Amino acid sequence: MILADRREVIFVGGTAFSGAEVVAGLLGERPDVAGVPVPARFHSDPRGIPALLTGRIGLEDFVGELRGQQVAKLVPDPKLDAAIAALRDSFHADPLESCSELFWALIEATLDRGAATKVVEASPGNLIEAQVLVRLVPEARFVHVLRDGRDVATAAALEADSAPHRLTAAIGWWADRLREVEHGIRGEEDGAPYAIPEGRFATVVLDELAGDEADGAYRDLLAGLSLDDGESVAGVQLEPAAIGRGRWREYARGPGAWRISRRYVRMLRELDGDGSQAAAALLRTYERLG
Repeated sequence: MILADRREVIFVGGTAFSGAEVVAGLLGERPDVAGVPVPARFHSDPRGIPALLTGRIGLEDFVGELRGQQVAKLVPDPKLDAAIAALRDSFHADPLESCSELFWALIEATLDRGAATKVVEASPGNLIEAQVLVRLVPEARFVHVLRDGRDVATAAALEADSAPHRLTAAIGWWADRLREVEHGIRGEEDGAPYAIPEGRFATVVLDELAGDEADGAYRDLLAGLSLDDGESVAGVQLEPAAIGRGRWREYARGPGAWRISRRYVRMLRELDGDGSQAAAALLRTYERLG
């Protein structure tokens, strides 16, 4: 049985600058997990498969943009051409199944899978389009990567054209992005907070993976995904400097740091009041690490 037949993929995501790719890298070090070498994107981008399935983009426009993406350049031309031809032939008869086949054909072609039985992939839109991906890959698992919003806001203010350049305003920008992610993963069934089945969705705070309790945080992540933690998970601790933990303090000192933290906690409490699972986890981390 080939990997594509097993339909086991772990989609990792979060807000911009959350460290999703770092967590995907950790999971990809497991012998039973193969990492997609670049963000595939075509399955969860605004003009990707979700847009194709809802008619927001035409089939030929989708194909044209797909050929220009980084992941397509990793696929040998004959395999890429065959996958696109199959999509064209079957899309109008069964759009969802044809898109699923395209996804697996391209992903499989990028992997050096060895003994791996699972795939891990980190694209920016994975959680925003989680409900589409649940249909596209029914056995998929999801990881929501969180990070101290002050550090996310700092990175966004410095690097993202769409974000405000003032740190206090950028915290609001981060909170809005977090709401988008929450909306994407939240289920629609009455009384069910999340449609993704238990054991297939986990939340991890990047800061916790760079703290003294890193092994426990990683073990909790594996348990949330129903993955075996093996004989040991020791040694997964990330370097705080490598993930930019506390970077926001370089740009806010004295009274400014107090104001930023007050704004951050107020925003977390607002999100928590809305029932945000992410906010509750970040509040616990703030209370422990400051």
